[in-house]
Amino acid sequence: MKSRVTRGYQQRQRSEAAAANTERILAAGAELFTRHPFDQVTLAMVAEHAEVGVQTVIRRFGTKDGLVRAISAWMAPQIEATRGIPDVSDPAVVAERLARHYERWGDVTDRAIRQQDASPALAEVAEAGRRAHRDWTATAFAAELEGLAPDRRHDLLGRLAAVCGVELWLVLRRDQAMSVEATRHAVADLIAACLRSP
Repeated sequence: MKSRVTRGYQQRQRSEAAAANTERILAAGAELFTRHPFDQVTLAMVAEHAEVGVQTVIRRFGTKDGLVRAISAWMAPQIEATRGIPDVSDPAVVAERLARHYERWGDVTDRAIRQQDASPALAEVAEAGRRAHRDWTATAFAAELEGLAPDRRHDLLGRLAAVCGVELWLVLRRDQAMSVEATRHAVADLIAACLRSP
């Protein structure tokens, strides 16, 4: 009969192996969904990329939407960490934080937004991203927004959220072929203009 120590050791090994499999599946799914359209990614592809059986993926996440939700939750702390805490409203500092954030996560964010109609999970991810962005912006510029009439506050927050958004960043970086530094200065100037607006 196996001892409690042996059983405990084996259970710990199984738990660690399961956690490692889950981590590989999430990483593989994140990479594939970033590189390919949602409709082209299958659970079998994710399983092969993660070097696990497809049944392991299904047991852990159920469906492709379940996997997307799990990937989103897994990536959220990493994404939030690059943008930092919204504890300052200085346009240059905000633009610097956005630069760090969008240079790392802009393409991933853009792909989720563009594909939000492809699945309920992607729609949830895109909406959660919009809420998080608006909340971050409102917190960063809380002092400037405080005391404004409701309509004026709504208008200014909307402008700041748009100027600080991934869409503008990518237009400047991709469509206009501006450097990171030039884009950062442009965004800082636009933030400052919003704050000066009567």
